[in-house]
Amino acid sequence: MHAVNHWERAIETHAHNHPEARHYCTGVDALDPCETIRGGRVDLLWASPECTHHSDARGGRPRSNQSRASAWCILKWLVDLYVPRVIIENVAAFLKWGPLDENGKRIKEREGEIFKAWVGALRSLGYRVDWRILNAADYGAPQSRERLFIQAVRDTRRIVWPSPSHAEIPKGQRLPWLGAREVIDWSDPGRSIFG
Repeated sequence: MHAVNHWERAIETHAHNHPEARHYCTGVDALDPCETIRGGRVDLLWASPECTHHSDARGGRPRSNQSRASAWCILKWLVDLYVPRVIIENVAAFLKWGPLDENGKRIKEREGEIFKAWVGALRSLGYRVDWRILNAADYGAPQSRERLFIQAVRDTRRIVWPSPSHAEIPKGQRLPWLGAREVIDWSDPGRSIFG
């Protein structure tokens, strides 16, 4: 297992939970896939390209094409390595990835153009591609958080989506959403990630 992230705290956290992995505290674009992954094969590549400049949480602030371009780095890894399954996670607004105007604003009538081209590039490498917006609370996480998940597979592999186990209004076998209060150990004050 290999893990790459430019944020030192993310690498520390992953290393604590997965000490057997090789960790790289750098941008994924700074690594040569062939030198990083000996043997040239990865069974699963999980990527979370930078989302800040795709997110609607930016409000009206300008977006950066350079920051949004990190998703293209995934393709280099897929060209250089044999990767039968890819999962990409991002904000739902990633679906709107398109050109920006001179002020760094989305061009409304061109929303989704670059996303479609990016998916086309995945398909040109022999991948079947599908995506869904999933809410973490529907799968037992104590947080209502929607994220876009993209799956790309090669060969005879199938794209399989998990079945929700929870619901805001439970019906049938689905359990009620969990609240954060149900999983927080209030006796442990923790440690700030900023200190």
